[in-house]
Amino acid sequence: MEENGMSLDLKKTHMKRALGVLAALMCVALIPMVSLAAGFTPLHEPETVTFATDLAFYAGAFSTAVTASINPSATMAVLAILGSFENAAIYSPDSVTLCNIADFLNGIPIIREVGKLPIANPYAAVFLTFIAVALIVVHSFAESKMVSEETIDKLDKLIGYICTVSITLLPFVTTEALEADPPGVKGGALISHTVTLFADSDKVTISGWPSYVLAGITIIAITIFYYCTYTCMDNWEVIVAAIPVKGTSLIWQIIKAFLHMILLILQIFAPVVSFIVSIHLAIAGLILFRILKRVSQYYKDVYIYTVLRKIFKRNERIPRVEKHIPRKLKKLYPTMELAMSVYTFHGYARLAKRSRIWLIKDGDKLDLIYNRLIRKPYIISWNELLEKHDGKPVYMEQCARFLRIRTEDRKLELVMSTRYKPDVPFLSEMLGLKDYEPVKQEIKETKKLNRKLRRKNKKAAAEPV
Repeated sequence: MEENGMSLDLKKTHMKRALGVLAALMCVALIPMVSLAAGFTPLHEPETVTFATDLAFYAGAFSTAVTASINPSATMAVLAILGSFENAAIYSPDSVTLCNIADFLNGIPIIREVGKLPIANPYAAVFLTFIAVALIVVHSFAESKMVSEETIDKLDKLIGYICTVSITLLPFVTTEALEADPPGVKGGALISHTVTLFADSDKVTISGWPSYVLAGITIIAITIFYYCTYTCMDNWEVIVAAIPVKGTSLIWQIIKAFLHMILLILQIFAPVVSFIVSIHLAIAGLILFRILKRVSQYYKDVYIYTVLRKIFKRNERIPRVEKHIPRKLKKLYPTMELAMSVYTFHGYARLAKRSRIWLIKDGDKLDLIYNRLIRKPYIISWNELLEKHDGKPVYMEQCARFLRIRTEDRKLELVMSTRYKPDVPFLSEMLGLKDYEPVKQEIKETKKLNRKLRRKNKKAAAEPV
């Protein structure tokens, strides 16, 4: 209990530090945007921002978020490049070609705002492009993807989210917002929102509230769909990396780059089509979220974490009570002696295949528990499970890929990581499991005899009477 309390305090400390770093990153991302946006001065009398203009901008922001969820680092690199073109009048005023490209991009609301980002310059564009290419190379190999999954990818996901939300907030950190500039002039046409975040209450007009409602809805939608779509893409990459065939990760990176390129081209040349495609992708991510998360969790725990542990923690003994146990289960079993994660190899009862369940022993209780987010955990007693299978013998099978708790007819089949091999004798005694190796040898001998018998029968049938 004392060790569990210390572990919980350590987790809380790590969580507080992580939240502090997140807040610092968001501040760093927003402060230069405020200074950039406030740096413009109007050249003529401001006009009124229409709701249609805001709608076009936030539709573009939503499409950008979905595109970023496919590949955050590559999307930021492209935004930096487009922002550099948008600011061509500042960095390359003598280049007619670049100024013409800037005039074209200036007609797209979302890219017009991207030009105000701190990354909208050639130097950031080169740096971010280098980072994007490096990450694509890293993800093209299954081994490096396994390592980056717990390190670089989390930072990549966070930066992509901060960038997309910052773009959405950009028009509201200042009293002014850009509309289309005259050809060859950067910041020439400025218009003013009727309300601002920093306006006094007596200056706020009703006409501006729809824009703020729309911005709030967009940020909520971006948060939900970005997380779901990115998680789906990341989980699918984990599943691809776990496939024991060389080159699958590289093929997937090529497919992902092609999809990402299509989304970017649509966003520039066909914003309406881009928005429709983004909605479909976001809904697909929402539907597939639970399935891919469940399957990828199986591959991570059974394969990837096992390999990483053999590399980095070869001599460290695995505790019988795992660290990452859901808080609900800690309350249900306060004095647990054993808590290990196992997976259903096939669907069983209410559980889909590859579902993560916890094998927990607390005093006389020996249960299998499936933790659910909102509802109560689904609990199956080990003794009741054996009774449902008519008391058939249950075996422990040690495979090269995993450990398997099974009956001979495979109607009960649970899978564990091979990192629990040192605890096989303990588990077999506690659960009443028999060694499956003699049964496997007997099945092999039976199959061998059956093949010999079939060959003998065929030979006898072929001989003339």
